Amino acid sequence: MSLLPITPFETLRVSNPVLKGIMVVVMKVADMFGFWKVPRKGAASDLPEMGLLDNLYWVYKSQNLVSLPESGLDTSAFMDSTHVQLAPDATDGSKLTISFAGDILRTHRAEPVKNEIYGSIEDLLFDADLSIANYESPVTTQPLVDEVIGDAGPPTECASEVHFEALTSHKGKFIDVLNVANNHIFDMGAEGVKTTLAALAKRNITPLGIFDDPSQQTTAKTVEKNGIKLGFASCTFGTNGHPPPDDTPHSVNIAKLTSKHAAPDLALLKAQISHAKDAGCDLVVAVLHWGHEFELFPRRAQQLAAQELADFGADIIVCHHPHVAQPIELYRTKSGDRTVPIAYSLGSLLWGFAHEKIASSTILQVDVQKTNGKTAISSFTATPVRWHAEKRGDTVAQRVTRVNV
Repeated sequence: MSLLPITPFETLRVSNPVLKGIMVVVMKVADMFGFWKVPRKGAASDLPEMGLLDNLYWVYKSQNLVSLPESGLDTSAFMDSTHVQLAPDATDGSKLTISFAGDILRTHRAEPVKNEIYGSIEDLLFDADLSIANYESPVTTQPLVDEVIGDAGPPTECASEVHFEALTSHKGKFIDVLNVANNHIFDMGAEGVKTTLAALAKRNITPLGIFDDPSQQTTAKTVEKNGIKLGFASCTFGTNGHPPPDDTPHSVNIAKLTSKHAAPDLALLKAQISHAKDAGCDLVVAVLHWGHEFELFPRRAQQLAAQELADFGADIIVCHHPHVAQPIELYRTKSGDRTVPIAYSLGSLLWGFAHEKIASSTILQVDVQKTNGKTAISSFTATPVRWHAEKRGDTVAQRVTRVNV
């Protein structure tokens, strides 16, 4: 018997009996005819755009992950190995190793094993020169709310400061950069935004995707490490229908990245990329929170949009939200002078379900070198990891370990 629920479907709470009946019938019909074994064409991913059929499709794939690609998706450039060497390692100049990890969401099983959660992958995440992840459980001083998936509305994600520290650190080392431009940033209102940013500032963690006022939204966040200056462009597809709280001065980068009604709006990301270039950044990283949950491949529209960002100037593109790992594409820009890694979804580094695909994610390590004023990616390595649950006395604890491939 699993110590964790297998999929989100197992935790589903539907109070409306009519809706529950419809759901049961639709699930059986979908299974019988197999029409949701491939991505549903025109499906919404942003909550305000989701109708009844979109919600039923989401429920279906939360139990039956969509493992086939959309028609038209170009899979020819997807990585077929875990390591790619683009250039020989330089013997002089500056070097930088960046580790990118997936979504981090609160789980009740983290606090009992603080400083053990990431022990098996410490070298991958905390020994890198710079570590980056997507943080989705706003820190709050309000009473904590359990994650409930059902017809009462989107699940609320939140964490105490004790939870936050357990989720983002290992033996005093913290993840260096956390993206907070995601669909859960407003779950706890203005207080949650303020407390989250205070928790990050207290630990010298750089937040991505959030600014003090709207005038800063077109500016890139910059981080300098080992003599290499990085610029970050970041954006989320939405905030689960939560408008920015009236009593917060902070502004989150939001754009219609995966709207069912329009092509991806890349204007805000392009403005940030341009700012990074103008600011003299050696390398530009685009961090996107977008996509369709529980689908093992990106949509064709996402692929075209990511390639457009690469051609515009992004050197690394890292994405989150689907809660499963998706392929990494090696895209050769139209100019022919750069190969851009595009990680369409790194999956969730930590969450609370046992399904193999949901519990598995990717840590992408990118090696960068700067020689004679020229900066380039020398290699990247994709390491599969997954969390496991284990009994610790009266509690259940989770740890993240490497996956043997």
